[in-house]
Amino acid sequence: MPSERSALPRSLPILRRALEGHEPAPVYRERELTAPVDLCDARGRLNPDAAGFSRFPLVRANLRGPWLRRKRWNFWSFMAREHCLSVTVADLDYAAFCAFFFVDFATGERVEGMDVRRPGFAELPEEVERTLRWESPKTRLAIVNEGGDLAVDLDARGRDGVPVQAAFAVRKPRDHESLNVLVPWSSTRFQLNSKHNTLPCQGEVRVGERRYALRPEASHAVQDWGRGVWPYRSFWNWGVATGVAGGELLGINFGDRWTTGTGANENGILVAGRLHKVMEDLEWSYDPADWRKPWRVRSTASGVLDLTLVPFHVHTSGLSLGPLATGGTCAWGLWSGVVRPGGREIAVRDLPGWAEEFSHRW
Repeated sequence: MPSERSALPRSLPILRRALEGHEPAPVYRERELTAPVDLCDARGRLNPDAAGFSRFPLVRANLRGPWLRRKRWNFWSFMAREHCLSVTVADLDYAAFCAFFFVDFATGERVEGMDVRRPGFAELPEEVERTLRWESPKTRLAIVNEGGDLAVDLDARGRDGVPVQAAFAVRKPRDHESLNVLVPWSSTRFQLNSKHNTLPCQGEVRVGERRYALRPEASHAVQDWGRGVWPYRSFWNWGVATGVAGGELLGINFGDRWTTGTGANENGILVAGRLHKVMEDLEWSYDPADWRKPWRVRSTASGVLDLTLVPFHVHTSGLSLGPLATGGTCAWGLWSGVVRPGGREIAVRDLPGWAEEFSHRW
């Protein structure tokens, strides 16, 4: 399993060669969970019964583990073709923060801000379907979850002083499924993710004097809920497509690198609220020398998906604080290609989303 300095298992040379492009991508079978279970045992180690994936959040993240290795976050993106708002509340053991990012794709205008506090400042629940709040003199965020639609309320200011307010609802269709996965590097290093997409939004975002409408037929929420005990170094690709294709809600979540060699991944296709798990590693093709070139992601073993993102906005960020560092690039754009969930074929044309590459020392 991985050392503290690498999330890639050095004891698995076949998988290492596959990552480097010398072998076909592995295909595997992931167990489906159907009953609630705890993430950790009494000693804080991974509970083997939590390994697998589920269509609804079933694992309680009773997270323990050594100080500085525990990472907890709630990330939300509210995406339309014209604009995107994202918010993150996280606790990385050495600090907690609430960050937001808004981009107007037509003008290229970006407003972002971050409020950093001591560890433990915000309560990050052990269950996915819970209310999230951040209350400080600088930033106020509430995502109220009481079992039905979610109410989102944000009041903050960007680094340049531009006020950002949001008040809208996230509609949750009845029995809408999600992608919930447990990625095990070892019994002491593991990550629980809950990925939600194609959730219609209705309301408004205000940035300075500008107002941006969120319409349920064209604006969709994506959630990345994570709880885990991580190695010091990590690297990942993550991509999302979310919206309407062929008159149906269609969402795709795909990732790479950080899950290689674990026998698990975060790849799935959601059609009309039903999850189709993709149980193979995917092939990513993109040019780090020019992030605006197309990004292609495909399943070479099963052919269940072959999608290309044409970016229309790219943002690179980074932060280095001695032994701690984070950085990467996110490209927003439109996905086109084909997906074949459950044996049917769906043509995808200009579905909004993004793709990213990030690395961390954390």
